Amino acid sequence: MTTDFDEIVLPEPPSLRRAVFLGVLRTGLAAVAWLLVGALLVVLTGVVLGGLRGEHFADVARGGALVGRPEYASVDSTCCPGLGYSLRMSLDLTTRGTVGGTSTLTGVVRENVLGEISADLPPAAGTPVGEALDRGRPAKDATKAFLATLPDSVAASAVVEFGTPLSADEFLGLVPVSSRSLAFLSAPYDEPVASWPATDLRGFQDWVGQLSGGDDDALRALQAPPYAQLRSLAADPHVHGAVLDNLTVTQVRALLADPRVTSVNIAAVGFDPARQFPHS
Repeated sequence: MTTDFDEIVLPEPPSLRRAVFLGVLRTGLAAVAWLLVGALLVVLTGVVLGGLRGEHFADVARGGALVGRPEYASVDSTCCPGLGYSLRMSLDLTTRGTVGGTSTLTGVVRENVLGEISADLPPAAGTPVGEALDRGRPAKDATKAFLATLPDSVAASAVVEFGTPLSADEFLGLVPVSSRSLAFLSAPYDEPVASWPATDLRGFQDWVGQLSGGDDDALRALQAPPYAQLRSLAADPHVHGAVLDNLTVTQVRALLADPRVTSVNIAAVGFDPARQFPHS
């Protein structure tokens, strides 16, 4: 014979409940603290990475995006927002060779956490300089015949090629100050082309001095010449040709008559309203 007894529930003493509550609270606070420490480490690591990678990325991207793209000029750039795990540079670009003004386009260069570069930049196709280079070098007589069809009041841009590459001083002495735009540091019609703003040839040497062979993948993604070619050109830079803007018909004829000039490829012509102002 068995007898069932009701289960006796003993009340928990207040001290035990308080201990359990404090234990749970401490565990929760510890978990939150570790999460905060982890988040802080992520942020600090990103800041360090941004400092280590950001400056070099900016140097490579700013020059590399344009050195092989003579069709565009950069008027401004912003770089490297975020924590440094991925980097981004935005470039405000204008089209070279356009007569009478041009709108601003935006190009973007990115580097992911693995150090891989990608670029979203405007195409060369459809630009005055891009179309001129695609046509190839014209004969001087053909350019003279084309000029004969133009009124003297038009403005012109042109890709000018020199038979023997010029030193920086020779180039600056040949080309009117107001027309200097871009210097080709390699042959204009050979790929890959290397170019740089005509008024800052020293800047090309400084930029190449910041590069190394380890930047070749990035340069390739930016459609820039390889490091070995850039280093060779920077050792003794000479001007193989130039993009010249805001030329008068008289100035184009003078270039055609110069024996140092192999070809003058007219990129664009038009009536430039800015010429009504004496200092434009």
